[in-house]
Amino acid sequence: MKRKNDDFLRPRGKSLLTIVVGGFYGDEGKGKIVGCLATKRQYDYVVRAGGGPQAGHTVTDGKKVTQIPSGFIAPDAKLLIGRGTVINPDVVLREIETYGVGGRIGIDYGCTIIEGPKHIEQERELVERIGSVGTGTGPARVDRLLRKAKIAKDIKALRPYLVDVAAEVNRAINLDKRILVEGVQGYCLSLLNYKFYPYVTSQDTTASQFAVDVGIGPMAIDEVVVVYKAYVSRVGPGPMRFEWAKEQRDARGIEERGTVSGRLRRLGDFDKNLAKESLSRNTGTHAAITCIDRLFKGNAGVKEFDQLTKEAKDFIEKLNTLFKKASKYYRGIAAISTGPNLEDTILLV
Repeated sequence: MKRKNDDFLRPRGKSLLTIVVGGFYGDEGKGKIVGCLATKRQYDYVVRAGGGPQAGHTVTDGKKVTQIPSGFIAPDAKLLIGRGTVINPDVVLREIETYGVGGRIGIDYGCTIIEGPKHIEQERELVERIGSVGTGTGPARVDRLLRKAKIAKDIKALRPYLVDVAAEVNRAINLDKRILVEGVQGYCLSLLNYKFYPYVTSQDTTASQFAVDVGIGPMAIDEVVVVYKAYVSRVGPGPMRFEWAKEQRDARGIEERGTVSGRLRRLGDFDKNLAKESLSRNTGTHAAITCIDRLFKGNAGVKEFDQLTKEAKDFIEKLNTLFKKASKYYRGIAAISTGPNLEDTILLV
């Protein structure tokens, strides 16, 4: 695989709209991939689509966010939270203050609001029954469907940040700006995914839905990057093939916990059939592979594809071939993560 700077790493000035989505059950490392793309490709806008405070992203150096876009680490990027995102005002205001982004973030007027203890208490039954994280996101969406939810424009503390995100994004498209849309969770957690229902989240989690969440139509989309971990992980109950027993996890020395829930993640072998399906359903143009250093020792911090171990390179090449068969729109592997920091990334294609 050779780097082609005139393709994936196109110079600033050419318009581009990219959507990043998860290929499995969430926790694939989308936050780091978004952070890396936002800085390396110099996007003008990074837009959070969908989810709520239950969808946590770890960007780099222990920096974790659940509401603001992971691309906040790109200092010149305008940050937006689309209308499809559910907001906990206390959480989003705390993240805005913590990361000092108040001067460059916009929250859509129509974001659904989590009303503190009320919605969190209403979700308690789902925590026990299907392993919901318990942030109140689902009950807030129910209130929105019943036309009785509060929205962002009703919350005084949010008013300094309120904008019409769809209008701003479409204006940026017409001005040939570069826009990165950050999806949440993963394909297998989609509310509409019958194979995993009812162990799913409260909305669709595909690229199509994330486009709707920020107010754009399909013709505006240039790229869809589907992110996969080199092995599968899942928080909570529900179907998962090829799951490792405790002895297998111990032998590999891999243990993970959910960014928001803190619960131990279930781990398993890479599911090729599921990966093909999620790439196809998202019309993925690129794939990104994370945690390659955790599955294959000797690859930590590697920054060039040719420097990976033979085992890791063979794994990536086989996935690339797999994805080519899954979709005629697929162009290649976009990025390989070899560690927790942004610089521990191989950018390809």
